[in-house]
Amino acid sequence: MYNSILIINLMYIGDLLFTTPLIRALRANFPSAHIAMLADKKNADVIKYNPHLSELIAIDKKGYHNKLKNYIGLISDIRKRQFDLVINLHANERASAIAAFSGAREVIGFAARPFGIFFDRVVKERHDVHQADAYLEILREPGIAQVDNHGLEIWVDEGTEARADKLWQEAFADNSVDTRKVIGLNTGGSWPTKRWTKEGFAALADRLLETGYGVAFFGGPMDREDVDQILSLMNKPDHPKLAVFTGKTTLLETAALIKKCAAFISGDSGPMHIAVAQKVPVVAIFGPSDPVRYHPYDQQNAVVTAGLLCQPCGEHACSRRHECMERVTVDMVWERIMKRV
Repeated sequence: MYNSILIINLMYIGDLLFTTPLIRALRANFPSAHIAMLADKKNADVIKYNPHLSELIAIDKKGYHNKLKNYIGLISDIRKRQFDLVINLHANERASAIAAFSGAREVIGFAARPFGIFFDRVVKERHDVHQADAYLEILREPGIAQVDNHGLEIWVDEGTEARADKLWQEAFADNSVDTRKVIGLNTGGSWPTKRWTKEGFAALADRLLETGYGVAFFGGPMDREDVDQILSLMNKPDHPKLAVFTGKTTLLETAALIKKCAAFISGDSGPMHIAVAQKVPVVAIFGPSDPVRYHPYDQQNAVVTAGLLCQPCGEHACSRRHECMERVTVDMVWERIMKRV
């Protein structure tokens, strides 16, 4: 029996959302336990309102806690909590060290060398299943019963929902816009190699608008320059059915707006996984990412890929002129999205 549990995941938006089936399973097995999640505050909002968590411990991974003194202080604070169980889901040195020196009664999960010697059970990370399922498998050996898998989940507070409603209404104020037929486009990705071509997005957006669909661009401030270039390539950049939310919304506002879309088109990215968590049909354009591990969870036939022999390479830079994305045509994406809406 565990009365206090700490989950560690310091990764990206998608990785945090991949933990939600595991969190649900833990809560079902230990309804009275204090379940805490340690996450990077930059991305932590996607699990902030998860009702199965008792506590969110958000750290400044690349700021305050990137200093050795403050990092050691964090570990000291965790040790004082005397958790019964620590589950590490991030096999790098930083997360592994926090788990190894947490002082917990039991430490399990992924581990970077040499920290695994301090774990009670090191789990070898699988690459032949979706990452969300790889997280769930960590629970098998402790004898934790599996529960109904609801897929990826995200919760948004009422205030954010209200702000998103207002933004949506203002963006599509023209009465001719059927807001039930808006397709979301996300152009960004954590690596340049994950991004489809600007020409592809521009031509796709024009075709959607010509066919009667609305179009909404999403992404963070770092994606605004790319979206501006895409707009400059479009024939209809001022179309009344076109909205640009890129760089204008918080993470949770983005989630609330994506939920309103009829479908969502993106490369492998945080917003893509947010769309999955919002139960929105997704078309995912994959280049270097592994579609086995990172495809839209629980959505069949959602991935479009060029099918090159070098895929998936997992590389952040490409020596082959980015062929895996260049060879994905507008027609390929169009055909897939028409089967999803």
